[in-house]
Amino acid sequence: MNISRMDLNLAQVFLALWHERSVSRAATRLALTQPAVSASLRRLRVQCGDELFVRTRYGMQPTSRAIEMASTLDECVDTMRVVLGKPGEFDPASSTRSFVVGCDGGVDYALGSHLMARIRKVAPNVTLTARTVAPGTMNLALDRQEIDLAVTIYPLTRPDYATIPLASYRMVCIGNPALVSLPDSLQLEELCQWHHILIEGSRQHSSFDHALRNLGFSRTIRLVVPSFGHLPLVLGISPTVAVVPEYIARAFSAMTELRIAGVPDIVGPRDIRLLSPRTSRADAGLHWLEGMVLGLQDIWSA
Repeated sequence: MNISRMDLNLAQVFLALWHERSVSRAATRLALTQPAVSASLRRLRVQCGDELFVRTRYGMQPTSRAIEMASTLDECVDTMRVVLGKPGEFDPASSTRSFVVGCDGGVDYALGSHLMARIRKVAPNVTLTARTVAPGTMNLALDRQEIDLAVTIYPLTRPDYATIPLASYRMVCIGNPALVSLPDSLQLEELCQWHHILIEGSRQHSSFDHALRNLGFSRTIRLVVPSFGHLPLVLGISPTVAVVPEYIARAFSAMTELRIAGVPDIVGPRDIRLLSPRTSRADAGLHWLEGMVLGLQDIWSA
């Protein structure tokens, strides 16, 4: 194999294994999952035509081929770090750059307006697009470079992107207090007495209803709408409720009269993650945008 043609991400996996001699420790070092590191190792073995690292009682030991490759790869990656460590200048106050943040799970309802408001204060000429990405298609959007950053509720891992935890969220109930008398919190028996609105294709709803059925409960669905964005209008005129992620409920209650009621946490913790390209340190603009997103921790939950 010609080392000069090796993918930089695979080179980083190789070096992490070289230094750590453990798939799990290499994964921690790279902020990846163990399956992702194992998959990269399989690709390396195919490309190099060698096992490279052999599992022993003393850890992953390098083969003679891996020993030959290590110093050359280390030098190459160090050179790349020097080059990429000198990003171009980015002046938010004068920039006219456009950024696209891909969002799934309805996170754009919470993120979009707050992020734009924060950006406008320091970068008045920057254009932000918070793009809704259909469930299961975030990887495709990243592959096609249609988005700069991704904010997702799904456990995506990619060797070319760093996964940064943003927040955890819970499901809550939301309704119009003029039409439904919602207390501060509901038990499951009370929750299931109301007529509900369902979001078509929402995996959060699927998980919630599956957990309900396992506990012997079920909801009465009176209307199915195509997106979370329909909820303020429908809930505003009908005596119905919806179970939604807390970040969506907070966004809608801030701009309408809708009221939030807590519900038992029957689906367990759910996480929101930021996916940022590992090359963002070489792009001062992307690095700045990442910091702007990370600075909005308080929008996700109370």
